Amino acid sequence: MQNRIPLFLWGAALSVLTAHCAQIGKEDTTDGNGTGNAVVASAAKPGVYLADQIVEAPGSTGTGFGNTNMMLNGVRGSGLTAGGLDVYSLENTGTTTHVVLAWAGKKVKNVAGADIAVYENAFNATPGPGRFMEPLFVEVSNDNVSYCGFAPDYANAPETTYSNDAAHWLRFAGKSPVVYNIANAATNFNAAELFTDATADGEGDIGGGDLFDLDNLSDSNVHTIGCNTTLRDELRTNGFRYLRLVSAARRINPDTGAAYVADAISSGPDIDGVVARSVE
Repeated sequence: MQNRIPLFLWGAALSVLTAHCAQIGKEDTTDGNGTGNAVVASAAKPGVYLADQIVEAPGSTGTGFGNTNMMLNGVRGSGLTAGGLDVYSLENTGTTTHVVLAWAGKKVKNVAGADIAVYENAFNATPGPGRFMEPLFVEVSNDNVSYCGFAPDYANAPETTYSNDAAHWLRFAGKSPVVYNIANAATNFNAAELFTDATADGEGDIGGGDLFDLDNLSDSNVHTIGCNTTLRDELRTNGFRYLRLVSAARRINPDTGAAYVADAISSGPDIDGVVARSVE
């Protein structure tokens, strides 16, 4: 939040001291506290459907990194080795650990390939190896009550030790650097480019970010989110209205009985935006 120094601002210092660590128009939406905020029209390419409505944002202050408009005004990534400033910050503990977004009045549909691209603020360590990451759960719903997710799994050994290897954070968001930037003609990619994942590793090959395919939704309810097989199949078939992002460190890892581990210098994920492949 604006009362803390976001971790991406440590980028330059970390490079020396450690490892360098929508298509929307002008409209009014809410900032999570019921306050109307004008959303500046983004320069996203046609067919890039950016989440354009805040449904819940308990930590919203309307200013600085507590300004939810940072998630709605178009993605502005800073590349492979730095984090951007156009972000809304969550925390790892307490009540400011999640946000719920929507595509005003529309459903995100299941099409061929990845359906959602989540842009957080991960970046590659320089010199490497590893990345600075602040992992997130990604969950979808039609009623903002019962959700299904993608069965994320932390695969480091031991799981009580933090790993900066993205391969250990399976099916989480907040792992991939963000190259996509609507303010830069060279990196203001179209939808086909943003959803290219030839290696099928869940990372955007061109624009970065973390990709999720509704065909991979799980019926797991291990985190008591209301999921079951019937709901999972409904979301796969007919799409969803709400997307929830939750700091991984806020939840209990069922394999350890303790909270998911976080980087020692992490204070919470920083969200730049979410793009859908198809809405109607």
